[in-house]
Amino acid sequence: MKHPIKIMQIGDGNFIRGFFDLAVEKLQVPGSIVSVAATARGKTVKLLEEQQLQFTVMERGLKNGEIVEEETTIKIIQDTIHPYENWPTFLQYAQSETLEMIVSNTTEAGIYYENIPYPTACPTSYAAKLTVFLEQYYKHFQGEKQVAIVPLELIEQNGSTLKTICLQHAKDWKLPTAFNDWLATLTFCNTLVDRIVTGYPQDYQGEDALYTVCEPYFLFVIDQKEPFKHWPTSHDFPFVFDDLDMYRKRKVAILNGSHILLSAFGKIFNYTTVREAFSHAGVRAFIEKVTNDFTQRFQVDEHYQQDVFERFLNPFIEHQLYDIQLNELSKWQTRIAPYAETEIYYQALAIGIFAMNPTRFSVRESDQTIEKLTEIHNYFEQGHSEPMQQFIEQYFQCDAAEVIQQLSTITSLLEAIACDN
Repeated sequence: MKHPIKIMQIGDGNFIRGFFDLAVEKLQVPGSIVSVAATARGKTVKLLEEQQLQFTVMERGLKNGEIVEEETTIKIIQDTIHPYENWPTFLQYAQSETLEMIVSNTTEAGIYYENIPYPTACPTSYAAKLTVFLEQYYKHFQGEKQVAIVPLELIEQNGSTLKTICLQHAKDWKLPTAFNDWLATLTFCNTLVDRIVTGYPQDYQGEDALYTVCEPYFLFVIDQKEPFKHWPTSHDFPFVFDDLDMYRKRKVAILNGSHILLSAFGKIFNYTTVREAFSHAGVRAFIEKVTNDFTQRFQVDEHYQQDVFERFLNPFIEHQLYDIQLNELSKWQTRIAPYAETEIYYQALAIGIFAMNPTRFSVRESDQTIEKLTEIHNYFEQGHSEPMQQFIEQYFQCDAAEVIQQLSTITSLLEAIACDN
């Protein structure tokens, strides 16, 4: 039996298919989806139509120490729209009596503001599309109905940011005050999503052009429960309704912080993937000390740390350290430096600075940053620590003397880690 279309999703890439669509399918949510292309170059709409609006998701990886390989056929999508080719059809959904939610994954670059005239055709900006759609929705129902907005984009305060931009568009376009007041009352959820979706596998030999692979781990944190209050629940697909701050902090410190540490160890010990580096006993022991320190200081559930470590060892995911090393200075600033108040964190930061020495290792930064890093490392190796101290204070805002002390004995620290294998 087909369910009425209750969800519009803007974006149809690997992540939303392997995260949101799979969850809706497996939870058996009593509603179906209309899938909307987010960009003019999107090809998924055509592929979905050719496959009778179905595709397969494979969950593959480790779960409680056991290998999981489970396929699910996704049948929850009931319609597709390419708004760049058919803008009126997109806007016609603003008259839907059953629509309850608009979900999006337009990537981090999708939620942005640009001052444009009122669109007469499909605009590039997601926020502009959404504002026009909501205006049409408001007009049709005369402000008597509401729809919830649930962005999945990986930016902080994604819902609040999107709402602010939509309100600005309404102001720019001089839309009626009554619409602006109604828009201000709409629920825009802030969310945090956590799942690795690798997409189409190179070893796949089937005929599904949208075959999607993801890890078993799933976490969806949402700051407002109201839009989901009638949804089924499942231990395998946890929807957590809570303040996002601690979830975001632990993800940045434990998952992303470990990633940037592994990328440094990859340079130093010549590893290429997350799994390869984490399989080194000394590297793993050091990272466990760092994450244990964070977990204890901020009273974080230890199960999350163990889940992260299991994900690092997923035999089906080749997570390249080279990719993590892009713009690494900013990653050390946000993932390690804010917690540098203990010896283990000073050591971690020292390892990062050591690995950002362009005379020893490849550094994926701007020419200006590479020049600066080269200069301070040259001074430091000549016995002049003041430029390094200024650099640490400027970029990491922590106790520079403690970090420099660890830097001065970095060789012995790395030897101890290397021998612990």
